[in-house]
Amino acid sequence: MSDDEANDDWEQVVLHMIARSTESAPTEPGVYRMPCGNCYVDFFHASDGTERWLVPGDERSYTRDTVATARHGDHPWERMYTLAHAAAEIRRRAMNGGASVQVLIEELAEIADAEDAAEEMEIARIVRGRPADSAEIPLADLARKFGIDLDEL
Repeated sequence: MSDDEANDDWEQVVLHMIARSTESAPTEPGVYRMPCGNCYVDFFHASDGTERWLVPGDERSYTRDTVATARHGDHPWERMYTLAHAAAEIRRRAMNGGASVQVLIEELAEIADAEDAAEEMEIARIVRGRPADSAEIPLADLARKFGIDLDEL
């Protein structure tokens, strides 16, 4: 086998890997959790009609092929909700429940506030459990970092 034939064989292997990886890549623009299960990508069409694939924290714009081959894993692509999806879901729930959108938003805000309060209490519990003579960050500084005033709790 000549070097040219070997190079052609390797090129075919690589092209097959790219094709297999891109088969499962999303075709509808949106925000997706990638197959690694940890990374996200924002896929959209630019004004010139080209596909853009942006990975948070990375200033470069990728193509379908580079994202699909470089960002792989065992998980399927998972479409994440956008603000437009959230707004549509709120309207749908309001209509189905016979409530106004405003009432539903207030109910969702109450749930979010309760979850935030529970999280703040858990953070305060963890902060209080740290020894005061720890070489780590002082308790009050750590609490302040999370927006918690220990004197108010």
